Amino acid sequence: MRVLSWNVNGTFPPQGSPDLITNQIEWLDSLKTQPELLLLQEVNPNRRDLWQELLTDHIGYETMRDTLDIAVEQDNSNGHITATKGELDVIETTTGLDLNENATWIDSDLSTAYPEKLLVTSIEYGNVTIEVWNIRAVPGNSYPEEKLTILELAYQYIEEGEEKPRILAGDLNTPQRELADGQAITYGYKRDGNLQRRGLTAELKILKGLGHFGMIDVFRAQHGYGDIDLLSVSHDGRRIDHLFASEILSPADCWYSETGATYSDHAPVLADFDI
Repeated sequence: MRVLSWNVNGTFPPQGSPDLITNQIEWLDSLKTQPELLLLQEVNPNRRDLWQELLTDHIGYETMRDTLDIAVEQDNSNGHITATKGELDVIETTTGLDLNENATWIDSDLSTAYPEKLLVTSIEYGNVTIEVWNIRAVPGNSYPEEKLTILELAYQYIEEGEEKPRILAGDLNTPQRELADGQAITYGYKRDGNLQRRGLTAELKILKGLGHFGMIDVFRAQHGYGDIDLLSVSHDGRRIDHLFASEILSPADCWYSETGATYSDHAPVLADFDI
């Protein structure tokens, strides 16, 4: 099974660019092996019909779940799309609105003003059910508390839920850099007071703490650590787009696409699984 996660930069221009979207779809169509599971972040809701048409009619995605209506209802910017084809069947969908409403389940009063940035789908692949998190943390320089709330909600729901096969992917806007020994330097270091402590905890839990639930950073598991080169960054010299997955799903490879990066300000991250 191949998975592709990509921030498609739907913010500029504000109304969305049909030419950019068409180029992105044509690039996806050019791939020798199509991803069966497609996770898109920052999809402009003004171009929902175009995305729907191109994904389903042009390149054959059979199911599509999104948070674009929520983005419009919240008067926010962009949402997410999760699309599947081939042997994958979507059996359940949860959004950030559901997580907000059920926050008491995790004994927390967390609630995000950007529920469209969290899209959770349960999919079936053969006899395996996989919980898939399509996520984007808003930029901390503009929305420091909201960024942390999104990360905290995702982590706490995974922590409090039963352990199961999972994939969590998207633009997490962290870390600011990684050291050769594997240490992550998060943006929490740049905050003051309580927000610094909260930031360090929230970012490191997502980056390093998912291993408590059997999940690994698929790219680093395949390639190790060391000096970052152009093939291991996703945006502005940083590796802030990630793909974590349960080790039981047998990840076999993971990489960032240089060619895909010419069609967005983020490079897509792809991974193959031998489930």
